[in-house]
Amino acid sequence: MRRFLPAVLTLSALLAGCSSQPGAVQSQVLYRATGSWDGTPYTHYPDGQPVLSLVKVSIPPHTTLDWHCHQALNLGYLETGELEVETRDGKRTTLTAGNTLAELVGEVHRGRTTRQSATVMIFHVANEELALSTPQDQCPGRPPSAEEPLDTLLDAIEQRLASAEFVALHKWDRGQPVQDGKRELQILDGVRNNAWRYQLPAERAAAFFADQIEAHKMVQYSLLNRWHSRGRTPDTPRRDLKQELRPELDALQAKLLQHLASLPSDSGSACNQRLTISINERGLSPLMKQALVRATGQLCDPH
Repeated sequence: MRRFLPAVLTLSALLAGCSSQPGAVQSQVLYRATGSWDGTPYTHYPDGQPVLSLVKVSIPPHTTLDWHCHQALNLGYLETGELEVETRDGKRTTLTAGNTLAELVGEVHRGRTTRQSATVMIFHVANEELALSTPQDQCPGRPPSAEEPLDTLLDAIEQRLASAEFVALHKWDRGQPVQDGKRELQILDGVRNNAWRYQLPAERAAAFFADQIEAHKMVQYSLLNRWHSRGRTPDTPRRDLKQELRPELDALQAKLLQHLASLPSDSGSACNQRLTISINERGLSPLMKQALVRATGQLCDPH
C-alpha cells in the first residue's frame, strides 16, 4: 500500500486546492437537467444496484436508427457530426457537435444522421437489468397500433432511399448513367423468385420493387442535376458500389418484402389517407418526401 501513497497525496492536494501548480482550480457545470429535452420531468432512478456507464456510439452518415425507448436516465453529448432526434408524435430536435441532450425516458423515439457521421458519448444511469436502449415493441406500456407495420415499412424504404446519394456520387465520379436496365431486371427477377417465402404474390412484390427502383433513380437524377448546376459534388466520403452499397441494398430486399407482407390487406381511400399522414409526419426534405411518395405509389392499390 505504501507505494501508492504519493499518488494519493498528490490527488488529495489537488482536489483540496493545494496544488503546487500556479493558478486556482476551477469547476464548471456543463449541463444540468431535471427532465428530458421535451420538458418531461424525471421522476426516479431505477431500482436495484446502481450501474453507471459511459458509452461511445458511432453512427454512419445517412443512417436512421430503429425506433426505441430508454427505461433509465441517459445524458448524451454529441462529440462530432449532426444528429436529428424525433418522437413518434412528431416532436423533433437537432444536435450539432458540442450539444448535450437529456434523453427521453419511456417514450419511443429515434435518431438519424444526414451527410455527416456522428459520434455520441452517452452517460447511462441504470441497473444491471436495464440496457442502454429497448426496441419499441418491448417498451413498457407501449400500446399496440394498427399503423405500426406501415411505419416500419416506411422506415425501411427511407433507409433504401438514403443510399441514393452514394450511388449517384459513384456514377458521377465514373461518368456512368443512372439507368442500369440489366441490374433492374436482376432485382425484379430476384424479388419474383423470393416473394413466395413471404406469402406475397410475385407480381405485387415486383410492382412494389419497381416503385423502389424508380424512386431511387428519382433521387439520383435530382442530385446529379443539382451537382451539375453547381459544377461540383459535396465533399461526402465515397462508398464502393459493388463492395458496400449493393450488398446493403440486397439485404434490404428481404427486409422490405417482410414488412410489405405484414401490412394489413386494405386498400382505397382509407389506406391512402393513412399513408399520406404517415409520410407528412416524417419531416423529410422536399426531395425525400417526393421520393417516398413515388416509392409507395402502388401500396394502396387493390391486390
